[in-house]
This record gives sequence, C-alpha cells and structure tokens, in this order.
Amino acid sequence: MSTAATTARAPIPLTVVGGFLGAGKTSLLNRLLQEAGGRRLGLIINDFGDINIDEQLIVSRDEEMVSLANGCICCSIGSDFVRALLQLVTMDDPPEQIIIEASGVANPARIAAIARADRALMLQGVLVLVDVLHFCRQLVDPLLTGTLEGQVRSADLVLLTKLDEAVDGQTLQVEEALQRIRADAPVVRTGVDQLPLDLLFDLPGADRGAAGEEGHEHPFWSGSVRFTRPCARAALEQVLQDLPSSVLRLKGVVQTAAGDLTVQYVAGRLQLLPYEGAGVAASLVFIGVGEEQVASIVERLLSAQES
Repeated sequence: MSTAATTARAPIPLTVVGGFLGAGKTSLLNRLLQEAGGRRLGLIINDFGDINIDEQLIVSRDEEMVSLANGCICCSIGSDFVRALLQLVTMDDPPEQIIIEASGVANPARIAAIARADRALMLQGVLVLVDVLHFCRQLVDPLLTGTLEGQVRSADLVLLTKLDEAVDGQTLQVEEALQRIRADAPVVRTGVDQLPLDLLFDLPGADRGAAGEEGHEHPFWSGSVRFTRPCARAALEQVLQDLPSSVLRLKGVVQTAAGDLTVQYVAGRLQLLPYEGAGVAASLVFIGVGEEQVASIVERLLSAQES
C-alpha cells in the first residue's frame, strides 16, 4: 500500500481495537474522540451511525470521512478497509495516530499484519475487548469458539468490559478462560470508562509478532432492513424479544408515533432508547450465526410497521 508520497514521512503509529459483537468497542472510540488530548487521531470505524459526534465540532463531511475541529478524522471502512487506510495515510496533513475498529467477527491480527508490512505505518498493538457477561457462554458455542479464541490470541492487551454488571463469579470464569486460551495475555479490569487512554498509544507486547494471524472461515451472516413507515412500538418489542438465538447483534434507529428510538440488541439483551441524533434513516442491521435466516428476520421486522 505504500506510495512515494508516504514513505518519505515518519511512519504513523497504528492501534487495532478488536473484540466480539457488543463488547464495547464503539463506546471506547467515543471516549477517544471526546478525550483526544490534543492528538490528531484518525479513526477507521465500521459505522458512522454509532459514533457520537457533536455536530458543532464537524468541519466537513462526505460519505466516507468526517473531519473535526479538534483535528481528528473519522473514516468509514465501508466495504474497502485498505482504501480507507490509504485515504488517511496519503493526506497532506495526516493524523498523528490511527485507531482501527475491527469488525466484531474479525481477527484483528489480519489488520495488524497490514501495519507490520507497510513502511508508512508503525503498529503499536492490538487491544481486544472481552464482555464478561457473555464471553464464557459464547466460547462454548462451537460456531463461535474459533472467532473468540483467535481474537484473544491476537491481543497485546485484553480489556474486560461490563464488569459492573457481572454476577456470581463471571469475571473470574472469564479470566480463567483467557488463561487457557493465552496465558501470557495482559488483562486489565478497568472497563471502558476507566481505561487510561494512553495505553492505546503504547500497548505492551506489540512487537511479539503476528500471533493468531492464521486465516479461518467464519459462519456469520448479516442483513439489514429499511422501514418505509413508522413501527408500532409494542409490535416491534415483541418481534425483537422473539428473535432466534442465532441473532447475535442488531442495531439501528426506528420511527414510532411516540418518537424515534435507538435499538441495541446483543445476545438476547434489548435496549430501546430515545434517539438523540440529527435526522433519521429508519433502518436496522443485524448479524447472526449458523444457518442463515436473513429473509425471515427481515420479514419479521417489517411486520412491526404500522398499517
């Protein structure tokens, strides 16, 4: 990916943030934007819609990039990660640090390998978030085991999340599972809100090589639905509560007669909150595992629309 324009510069430090669906990656990126501390960050993210950007801070935006008054840049991965990375690296005034949000079902080691191979970049490490509420249950699912273990093996640092909601020794069970997967992985228990952000710019063990880089097939599928009419809230809640266990993650915004709602669904846990953004694209996206059920799920979701 290197070009003559980029190789003359000092390499740009790059950190990869990974972790399974719903582990808290977006919450961490929101913190980074709010507490950049003078750093000009370039964030490559999966979806602009999840990032809480104050509209007053936006200097410019297009379909793939948002530039902020504090010098930070958010670039959407879309369908072409390498192109998004190239956009940042070849800018006239590139960011001082690049943070990449790996997909929830991706092995971050593959992204880290690009940074190791490109002279325009300097890998600072891989941070993997682990949700203590769901990790052990997901780990024993044969369809998810390889993905979760691969993510942990790629980590230079593991951050445990949702600790305040853990009960009955869940955190200890997760730590024991992490020890079995990779005993030398450093683990911190601060959660997303308390993590010292400087760790993202100087992760321990970032030079240990491309552990976990081996390729693997994964059994995930995804889909989306765009609503043309407002939803009946009661009907929508019923549909969401009756989703099959194969649906791991669902998110988006819907319109109802009582107001617009942000929908978050992770491993059977549903949140419907007032939507506080500007403008509404009434749509939901979802990720599942095992036998594909996209068509039937889209049909169920559309059935929640008002007549």
